[in-house]
Amino acid sequence: MDEINKLILNKFKIDGLEKFAVIIGLNPSKTARSPILWNAAFKANNLNFSMIPIDVEKKNLNKVLKILSNSNKFIGGSVTIPYKNDVAFILGNNLTKEAKNIGAINCMFKNEKKIVMGTNTDGEASLISFKKNFGEIKNKNILLLGLGGAGKAVMNYFFRELADGKMYVSTRNERKYKFYKNYQNINFIKWNEKEKILNEIDIIINCTSLGFDSNIEKTPFNLDDLRKLKKECIVYDIIYNPKKTKLLKLSEKLGLKTLNGLQMNLLQAVIAFNYAVKLSNSNITEKTMKGIK
Repeated sequence: MDEINKLILNKFKIDGLEKFAVIIGLNPSKTARSPILWNAAFKANNLNFSMIPIDVEKKNLNKVLKILSNSNKFIGGSVTIPYKNDVAFILGNNLTKEAKNIGAINCMFKNEKKIVMGTNTDGEASLISFKKNFGEIKNKNILLLGLGGAGKAVMNYFFRELADGKMYVSTRNERKYKFYKNYQNINFIKWNEKEKILNEIDIIINCTSLGFDSNIEKTPFNLDDLRKLKKECIVYDIIYNPKKTKLLKLSEKLGLKTLNGLQMNLLQAVIAFNYAVKLSNSNITEKTMKGIK
């Protein structure tokens, strides 16, 4: 596996491990929580496994995935910003039905034929987290921001649950709308016009990177925008680091209910772990990883 170290931005070492998983992205070694969660789960099951972060530039992504796929020790893992769409494209037809519908993955695993597959656990985890905190969404009007890998997954799961409610979607990259022209019941709103519908909205879901990493001081809405919302409106930001983005801080200032992405991140890790590890007597549940903050 020494050839990987020539292609990535951090150090990769699997000496002494029986098996390994990875989280692959531009800089997960600095920002990702998944290695802590997965490694806690490995330890709980007395497995000599480890999740290793891989920081890689896009130009080397395909080569790195090929090397990983050919390793008998590789069991799968996670895909994070900004490669959820790219890895789905590289895997081609080796995607679950769910991932094909979404067009992005956040989880890799090997099937019974030892072929690396891709799936998406973001949408399921986001919906479970929301419903645990606030209940059903069937008759709610939702404004979802962002159509990256996570945004597409979240949109699919929340849209399925709507009955009489409406789904509005807005993204800074409006070229992405063309991929959803068959979604006749989704209302696509131009980014610079999204403030006009705030008085109709029951739930805002931020799936953009505004509030994260280099965008930590940015927010999709300012305080005056948020004043247009109903007082019962819930603001859900799937970012988990920081725990309170600028959007959530402004929303709480107005007394709005808020939810961050910490629980979603935990849940997607649990679901993804069970895809990759496949223990017959697995103890990997939310509780296994919950001691990790």
